[in-house]
Amino acid sequence: MLSAKAPGKLILSGEHSVVYGAPAIALAVNHFVTASYTPSDSDTLAITSTVLGQDRRTFEQLATLVEHIDQRFERFLSGELAVQDILTTPHDLLYYTALQSNRLRAGNIIINSEIPSGAGMGSSAAVIASLLQLFDPSSSMQKETADQQIFFQKVKYCERLQHGRGSAIDAAAVTYGGLIKVQDHHVTPLSVELGEGWYHFHSGEPCCSTGETVAEVRERFSNQSHLWDQFSEVTQRVEMSVNQPTEMLSAIRLNHRLLQEIGVVPLSVSQLIERIEALGGAAKICGAGAHRGEGAGQVLVYFPEQNTELLSAQLGIQLTPLQQQLRGAHRA
Repeated sequence: MLSAKAPGKLILSGEHSVVYGAPAIALAVNHFVTASYTPSDSDTLAITSTVLGQDRRTFEQLATLVEHIDQRFERFLSGELAVQDILTTPHDLLYYTALQSNRLRAGNIIINSEIPSGAGMGSSAAVIASLLQLFDPSSSMQKETADQQIFFQKVKYCERLQHGRGSAIDAAAVTYGGLIKVQDHHVTPLSVELGEGWYHFHSGEPCCSTGETVAEVRERFSNQSHLWDQFSEVTQRVEMSVNQPTEMLSAIRLNHRLLQEIGVVPLSVSQLIERIEALGGAAKICGAGAHRGEGAGQVLVYFPEQNTELLSAQLGIQLTPLQQQLRGAHRA
């Protein structure tokens, strides 16, 4: 049996703006997707996911899947299809990813995820990376920089089907691990530790996908370069403020205001962040958020020198201490 795993991710700064050429900073976190593969003598590939359930298809049925989905993606690019209509079924992305390898054979793939779907933690990228890693001939050894770059491109290529014109930040985080900076699809690992005082919590699953929210923001704000310049400045402040609590609090609060301006922070989440700020902390959504509904996925909280249990009780939520994962996708 083969087994591989990939971490989730959280964005410190730069969600949405990274799509328009601004820098973004993200880190891999200690929540994983694990994929395992057992070969069989059948002509069938079965994929079982803890999130999606089981699906089984013969290789005859899969023969034209990649070409069919690529055609649908081109129709999305030309405006004929909405991003949520690129994939006909949720399992299509899993089969498409597995079929990228010429080493794929009949058998059973099982995918277990510790990452909540739609939470802004890169669950799609982690699933894709773990699947690709299963059949990557170099996955059993330490990857060189060039190998990581190739693998990153593969993850990003498959992930486009889920998020349309989304950024490369999820693919980068799950590939490289640690803390990374992404700009114009160029990835720079950052050799710094975030330190103490970082938490996250789940504000509820968004009622719209990342792709839908990215498309909505593009429709309303893509031409407002001054806005993306402000996001870029905030991200630079975040990068320079690691281990400087006062500066970091200020930068995260400003980042939150900009995310409110583009309409991706639901009212209920904004009200909770307002309470966090009133107690002396800072918080922001750390994914696409949502342009409608109440849930916005994961919220990042910075509250240095505070008691987690006391904070959770005061806010009525469960704060989870942030655990940075230094290693990206790898054979388990």
